[in-house]
Amino acid sequence: MDKKRHHHYVWRHYLHPWSSDDKITCLMGGKIFKSNLMGVGQKRDFYKLKELSSHDFSFIKYVIDRSPKHLRNLHLDLVKKFNIVFQIRDEMKSRGVNDAELHDQLDVAIHNLEEDLHTDIENMAKRYLESILREDIEFYDTNEGCREFLYFLCVQWVRTEKIRKSTINVVGLIQGIDFEKLWNVLSLIFATNMAWNLYAERERFKMILLKNETTKEFITADQPVINTYSAIGSSTTLPENLEFYYPVSPKFAILISEKEEHKGIHRKLLSENDVSSYNDLIVKNAHIQVYGTSIGALEEYNH
Repeated sequence: MDKKRHHHYVWRHYLHPWSSDDKITCLMGGKIFKSNLMGVGQKRDFYKLKELSSHDFSFIKYVIDRSPKHLRNLHLDLVKKFNIVFQIRDEMKSRGVNDAELHDQLDVAIHNLEEDLHTDIENMAKRYLESILREDIEFYDTNEGCREFLYFLCVQWVRTEKIRKSTINVVGLIQGIDFEKLWNVLSLIFATNMAWNLYAERERFKMILLKNETTKEFITADQPVINTYSAIGSSTTLPENLEFYYPVSPKFAILISEKEEHKGIHRKLLSENDVSSYNDLIVKNAHIQVYGTSIGALEEYNH
């Protein structure tokens, strides 16, 4: 098995509706250019597992103990899965085993394990994105569809460089805990807990299909799922409310919202001003890259 080094925190399949011949238009650093999908929304060794200390495990256990009871064993299994490669490596070292092939396999696992986990989550969600593109969101009214899609959406929200850095900046160091080191594990625990809370409150948090028939296209970015409340107020504080916005193509997007104005609404036809407002939120919440179908779609955001 090949070792994966270019880890994508934005799903390449998700970006296809904005691409042509596997090329996408990208705004970054004041420049607009074409890139292949392999070259955007990724960072070298982003998901490479990090060896954790006993102090790190104590903090992770503290977080797990404050998770919903029925999720705690799932979280513990994740921690074991992420740590077993280091246990095997240490056991080899303690026994004086010098097996180059096994050492290489462990190195591959350290680089690939979380990336492969994200691939499994993405494969599970493909049918839901395809359904949205057909203007069909009835899956959200089923227990399985709602549960799986909310988990996918929460994972897409936390998995990025933007959320990792933002959380670390807000939280900082707590009792000597390096959140950057723990983020592989904590991000998935947080995503699972958040998804469960939204699922438990699914009668409040409804999905709305946003349809864009204007000449202006939805754009997206290297933070493709955004909390619309995060663009309000200080960037050094975490928002108290949540409304997820997720563009899925230049013509369709979805909201997960509890706002009164969306009660009883399953589909909403947007005006050009509405599309502009959502695009502005995408740009404001982007990390370093914004994506569109053409130079023209991104020119107005190149300030």
